[in-house]
Amino acid sequence: MKQTVFASACLACFLVSACGSEAVPDTTPPEIAQTVPVADAVDVPADTLIVIQFNEAIDRNSINSDLFHLILNGQPYYGQDSYDLAQFQATLNMSAPLQAGATYQAVLEAGVKDTTGNIRKEAYRWSFTVAP
Repeated sequence: MKQTVFASACLACFLVSACGSEAVPDTTPPEIAQTVPVADAVDVPADTLIVIQFNEAIDRNSINSDLFHLILNGQPYYGQDSYDLAQFQATLNMSAPLQAGATYQAVLEAGVKDTTGNIRKEAYRWSFTVAP
């Protein structure tokens, strides 16, 4: 009798724990974990790479230089973008050094998707100033 009760208890415990282990679907769009340079940074080197690190993996095909760019005095500037799958980092490499003493706004437009298809619906912007 004790073995039957013990076996029934073990089976019930297994079934309950197995039922609770279903994966919860990802419905959250990607968020920005950090940036380089940080927001409002000053004395940023003119040859710096602009980096956005996400909180999760991004669909590489959803990010490009149209979505990730710089703005100076209202004029957009585009560079070469790349994405590091292991680090969740998008990098913007400008073809020429940034203008000394200028304050740039880095922009990630809405539209970037994570690997499950959740779309970031808001733009993300931050500013930094290049060293004189």
